[in-house]
Amino acid sequence: PVMDFTTAGGRLEDGGFDLILIDVTDSNADSFELCRVLKEDSRFREIPLIFTTLRPDCKELAMGFEVGGDDYVTKPYSSKELLKKVRNHLDLKSYRTLLGNTDKTLDLAKVNKELELSVNELKRTNEELSRLEKSKQQFLDILGSELSGALNEITAMLQVIKYKVDSKKVAQLVDHIDHSMSKIEIFVNAALRISELQSLGSVLKPERVDAGKLIGFAMFSLDDKIRRKMIHINNQTSSRSVFITGESQLLKAAMVIILDFFMERNLPDASIDIDVRSNTRGISIIFKDNGASVSEQEISSYLDNFYPGQSLNFAAMIAESHLGKLSVANRDDSQGIVIDFSLYIE
Repeated sequence: PVMDFTTAGGRLEDGGFDLILIDVTDSNADSFELCRVLKEDSRFREIPLIFTTLRPDCKELAMGFEVGGDDYVTKPYSSKELLKKVRNHLDLKSYRTLLGNTDKTLDLAKVNKELELSVNELKRTNEELSRLEKSKQQFLDILGSELSGALNEITAMLQVIKYKVDSKKVAQLVDHIDHSMSKIEIFVNAALRISELQSLGSVLKPERVDAGKLIGFAMFSLDDKIRRKMIHINNQTSSRSVFITGESQLLKAAMVIILDFFMERNLPDASIDIDVRSNTRGISIIFKDNGASVSEQEISSYLDNFYPGQSLNFAAMIAESHLGKLSVANRDDSQGIVIDFSLYIE
């Protein structure tokens, strides 16, 4: 179960834990303090501690290992990677326990040999994971380059067809395709950037961005779908400038994803309100529609990678990369849903 610092401390007193996962994202002081306290207590010293982090920079990793962490995984992590590390550390813990309880009856040299083999296996596993991570990044770099080149070629050919072929219907079809290609390009570039941030310990390239222009960009990118579905959008940011700090490329992608989610969810002639509000932590970009309210289970499914419609998972990852959060809830009047894309402002 997921627990905060106080709850975790109380539950650990009850015993029965074989391994602990601790989230140290954003250098959470409570998480590091819990690691230190556990390693100083003889009752918990031998329990493996694996910490999870969003950006594995040198400072965060050094702090994690300094307070007693045994290993780490970066988010989003694959189930295979996590299970492999958990299994290795549980095996190591079992060998240590076996060694401590059977000093008088077992051949100590044999136990040490088995422990050494386990440590070597863990080392080989970590080396393999490092190679896989490097290969993944190389693949993404190649994919991005190839897709970008292909998209540029297709776009150029579409422009030739659009302006050389004398047909209104063909021109409209080309416009549809052109908008779709632009959307694909936005997603691919943003996906590559998120992968770079998570895999290589890269940092954001913040800039001052007008929130209204971000929303305007999303509306332009989805203009064809908005007109076809006759969606009414009340963009309350169009009459004023509200500046936020973030990486423009990622924030544009997030706005397109969220607005496209509402396009897919709503029937023709629906209404969507968009506004920007200040809060105690920073800025929230609020999207509201007048569609049907949904269950909590349906809300959770919106953030699933395999949601059959337009998943909000990628937009949530972009918010988290800016130390923010994406939340979905029913409107208080039960006349639709609200998406809050919040960004932390220092």
